[in-house]
Amino acid sequence: MLCHALKSLVAALALGCIASATTPAPVSSNRLISRQLTEYLMPFATATHEFARVPHTNFLLLTQMSNSELVKIELDPATDEPIAYHSFPMGKNNKSMLHGVWPSTKYPGLMWLSLQGDNKLLLVDPGQNLSSAPSIKHTIDIPKPGNGPHCVFEIGDRVWAGLKEASEQTGGYYVFAADINNLNLTPGSNTTGTNHTLYPSLNSPVFIAEDPTTGLIYVTQDTDSSIMRINTATGETTQLPIPPSIGTNAVGMISIASGPLRGIWFTLAGNGTGGTGAFGHIGGNGTMRFFSLQDESLGLNAGLLHLADASPAGNASSRASVADESPALWLLSTSLLSTDSPDALIRVTFDDAGSAIAGEEYISMQTQNAMVHRVLTLGDSVFVSELNTFTLAQLKYRNTVPGRWLPAEIAGGENVYAVAG
Repeated sequence: MLCHALKSLVAALALGCIASATTPAPVSSNRLISRQLTEYLMPFATATHEFARVPHTNFLLLTQMSNSELVKIELDPATDEPIAYHSFPMGKNNKSMLHGVWPSTKYPGLMWLSLQGDNKLLLVDPGQNLSSAPSIKHTIDIPKPGNGPHCVFEIGDRVWAGLKEASEQTGGYYVFAADINNLNLTPGSNTTGTNHTLYPSLNSPVFIAEDPTTGLIYVTQDTDSSIMRINTATGETTQLPIPPSIGTNAVGMISIASGPLRGIWFTLAGNGTGGTGAFGHIGGNGTMRFFSLQDESLGLNAGLLHLADASPAGNASSRASVADESPALWLLSTSLLSTDSPDALIRVTFDDAGSAIAGEEYISMQTQNAMVHRVLTLGDSVFVSELNTFTLAQLKYRNTVPGRWLPAEIAGGENVYAVAG
């Protein structure tokens, strides 16, 4: 009997040990917070430039200027992560210099492209499937003395393009605009646009945007570091030079329609010695005011090439809770003009009035000297094109949102960004 009891006790103890060994330890209920930057390799090219989403689809279109190829990228509908691509030649040959891409609202489902080398604008149907080639619905020939459409934009009833190359006839530079009402969309149709206008500009026009208050058009002119204002009703143009003490090389420009940041925003890319971390705003009264980044490691020498609205209201396709509620901008610092300028994404948060910088969050790009080129917000992602490395990068936050990345707030610039830079 005693022997049997001892055997039972040993068995019970053994089972207890097994049970305790297999019972999982208590786990924390806190979810991990992460900030993930992923690079997606595109087809080889030496100049990967502009990109835009085809509205109401899972496709991005990305232009590669050096070989005049259009890359159609399929996105995962749940995560917006790139999953496949197909590349198509555009223009008469690989010297056609495909550059600009912009979605048309006048002709839903169609996209504008610019061929800088061919001196043309194309209105194309990108195709319903990844492998279906874009079809040209209408071609606009840039009239002389205009030369070299770089970026293309549709604003209201007009298509606009900054003509980046000097005219062969006059040696000057121009901004092109044409009425696009009632375009003939029969394949092969070709015009110079209806009621087209060439506005003389400085060297050389790049980005174009409309002020939401006045309807005036603003154009950045990079080499001559000035912004041109166009009154389309009168044809009058005015130059707004960038003070050299602030910075040089006005490039990126966007229009924000509502909220504390309402108005025109633009960036200064600097020169061969780097940038000054400066960017600016033009309100409805036409007055320029400037802002400067403060971080000594990455901000003060940043050459800012492009920007995007980072406020939740500025991302029409955003999912719920993709950012905090503060007005904010994404700025893109690039090594394009100087290796002293870092390749970095910078999220600048403003006070509630949009009149002062309240915070800066820096994300150093994985590949430096990539010459990052354009930034686009899409859902809960931020995409960046890398000109020099034929790459598209995607930034995503998990279990937090942009503007609430605590290490940036707690550690401060010198402790974190000196390492990142």
